[in-house]
Amino acid sequence: MNQTAVQRLARVLRVLVLAVFFLNLLVMPLVPGLSALLMEGGPEMVSAVFSAALDQLGRGEIDSAALPLFFGNALVAVWVVTRSGESAVALLTVFFWLCGTCTAVILWQAKRVLDTVLQGNPFQRANAKNLGRAAVCCWIISALALVRLIVWLWAAGSPFPLFTYNALFIPAFFMGGLLFQVMSALFGQAAQLKEDQDLTI
Repeated sequence: MNQTAVQRLARVLRVLVLAVFFLNLLVMPLVPGLSALLMEGGPEMVSAVFSAALDQLGRGEIDSAALPLFFGNALVAVWVVTRSGESAVALLTVFFWLCGTCTAVILWQAKRVLDTVLQGNPFQRANAKNLGRAAVCCWIISALALVRLIVWLWAAGSPFPLFTYNALFIPAFFMGGLLFQVMSALFGQAAQLKEDQDLTI
């Protein structure tokens, strides 16, 4: 069967979506440690730790227990710090986990839509539902970013948080949700027209 240009692009995009989906899942266990590093020393600390880890990995000095140990220690540290009264690390961890979960759902819905494009039958009600789920996940991320921004503004007592990537998440994911919702409606309408046409024939 000859593939159309759209199907060839969909095949490439499907590979990219799956790659990002699995990378997203791989990073999820590292979130507590990354959150602790961010709160302790900012992005510079995260960069320094990972640069050192890559150097050790290149020299073969990291054993197979290093990653689980990092994950375990980070989890314990996050919740011990939380019980001592400082909840910022735990809140950041929960924020990243919820955003990561929503991102995984969005990517999986995209993969399902691309599967139907590859089959040559994209105009289905199932795709409208898939895109609707992606829209809801975008709005959840936008709402989480808004809550984090408000808490951050309150804690910092300055307008600095308004100039961070977190503030950019709010309108970006809100508009992404609107775009997915419009596409969901279009796919639903196309599926309805296709069903009507099939009944007419």
